[in-house]
Amino acid sequence: MGVARNLKGVDLTFPRDALVTFTGVSGSGKSSLAYHTIYQEGQRRFLESLSSYARQFLGKMEKPKVDHVEGLSPTVSIDQKSSGASPRSTVGTMTEVLDFLRLLWARLGTPTCPECGAAIETWAVDRIADAILAAYADQPVMVLAPVIRERKGEYRKELADFRARGFVRARIDGEVKRLEEDIKLHRYKYHTIELVLDRLKAEPDKRSRIAEAVEQALALADGLVAVVRGDAEGGKAEDYRIFSTQRACPNGHGSIPEMEPRLFSFNSPMGACAGCDGLGTVQSFSEELLVRDASLSLAAGALHVITDEGRLVYSHLDVTHFAQVGEAFGFDVHTPWQDLTAAARKVILHGSGKTAFRFDWQREGKMWTSKGTDHKPFPGVVPHLKRAYSPGRARHLDRYMAQTLCPDCEGERLGPVGRKATFAGARLPEVLSWPVHQALTFCQTLQLEGNAAQIAEEVVREILDRLFFLNEVGLSYLSLERRADTLSGGEAQRIRLAAQVGSGLRGVLYVLDEPSIGLHARDQDKLLATLRALRDRGNTVCVVEHDEETMLASDFLIDIGPDAGIHGGELVAAGTPAEVIADKRSLTARFLRGEETIPLDPSARRKGSGHWTQRA
Repeated sequence: MGVARNLKGVDLTFPRDALVTFTGVSGSGKSSLAYHTIYQEGQRRFLESLSSYARQFLGKMEKPKVDHVEGLSPTVSIDQKSSGASPRSTVGTMTEVLDFLRLLWARLGTPTCPECGAAIETWAVDRIADAILAAYADQPVMVLAPVIRERKGEYRKELADFRARGFVRARIDGEVKRLEEDIKLHRYKYHTIELVLDRLKAEPDKRSRIAEAVEQALALADGLVAVVRGDAEGGKAEDYRIFSTQRACPNGHGSIPEMEPRLFSFNSPMGACAGCDGLGTVQSFSEELLVRDASLSLAAGALHVITDEGRLVYSHLDVTHFAQVGEAFGFDVHTPWQDLTAAARKVILHGSGKTAFRFDWQREGKMWTSKGTDHKPFPGVVPHLKRAYSPGRARHLDRYMAQTLCPDCEGERLGPVGRKATFAGARLPEVLSWPVHQALTFCQTLQLEGNAAQIAEEVVREILDRLFFLNEVGLSYLSLERRADTLSGGEAQRIRLAAQVGSGLRGVLYVLDEPSIGLHARDQDKLLATLRALRDRGNTVCVVEHDEETMLASDFLIDIGPDAGIHGGELVAAGTPAEVIADKRSLTARFLRGEETIPLDPSARRKGSGHWTQRA
């Protein structure tokens, strides 16, 4: 072949459509041969076969230092590189299992009201009008037709058409605008456009007018009508509800959107939890990090965010204000933090609720003094810090924050509708939290009939295939919600291996880097069976490996050595495992024959220093 990296004129022939193992001491040149020569040359040749137009987007691969390579198939590398640091990537998204599960819940799931859990019903116009009067009694409201909901586009033609049809205003992304304005929307961002059909007070004598607007909205927006409190143009209004003639709560809690796959995707604005944006965690202030010394009192500086002068940072509140709150709630600012009751600490950190206080304050500058009085509830340390947080203060405040479960979705990532819908008695977040083997059993035991069985047949088959392959490569313990950035290199590699087995490709040369690393011994047979399955489909599987069981199971074994670095890079032995074991020059063969072993002496382990390191 050549002299790539530390290889020294290796001349090698190995069979196609076989399981080939590259072995040898660490640093001997196994990866140089498998990855930087065979894989790299295969990739380079494939890219060279593409058009010049396509190659300009893919970059150029350097030609390895080889004299001649013949009979090389297109190559695919399945290495142990991290799957990326994106917190949005999970085992479910990596394997596409989540895509098919979303289809099941969207097409066959049973929607329930996110607030009360009641089954969703069909509502008539009169019932919607009565619900609006009850929910917004004597308040100004706008009746809207949601004609575009969370979709990308500029919508110039649609806006012009609405204007030509006589509509005057539209609520676009929460802001009311006149259609005669020059409205420009970002082409690649999600937008919601709601036509304003009427603005009025929700009073009994306006019922017929409300019903008329509702009927018009239902016709324009395919059975949907939205109502928002407030009639001010410009600013965002509050108390938004959506009603539907098809998907409404019988207890008057409004309607839910149409059941579609993106409603069950935490990577879609429509399906993601609004509290955490679909991440499942939020950055929030932690009591543990805010407390400087629990043996100190509030007045003595128990909290990091109270200055030496006794003032809460970025506010006019000081210890005297805390003492005023303490009188009302039964705690003393001179009591050590650790001796305060949980209720007292909650008031200090999270506020007094609706209980208001008269707070006198004074601010002083070099050339000025300002005084005033506020009559309002005590905000609490944490809500105040949240409001005070800004990019300029992040360096100071970030040290008191930690990642915690989102309080809205409790780590399930989805919005209320996606979390509550059920299919076959289970919610989607529940299935995602199960280990692979449990999710596999759930899908295998589904009992569907009639139209539901016909709809689910292909989808369930795709899910079963992917879960089966994950199970076969020793990943039955992983949950589908497991974040990709928490996987080990071996786990990420075996997930990619399972995806390749499921792809059904033929005539490919696969290169894998130690797929058995981190694998429990009981799952080794499953991994080898998966590698053989790839081979039996007409592929060549090249594995860089130190594992004895893998070496003995291979069709062709290649030993690179004899040592590491400049003392390696030579072809020591090549052939069937039996032929390599018989080779007297091979260090690997001596271990396989049992002539040499690696002694394990527990007493030789390094003693600890007694210190430990905590990441900041």
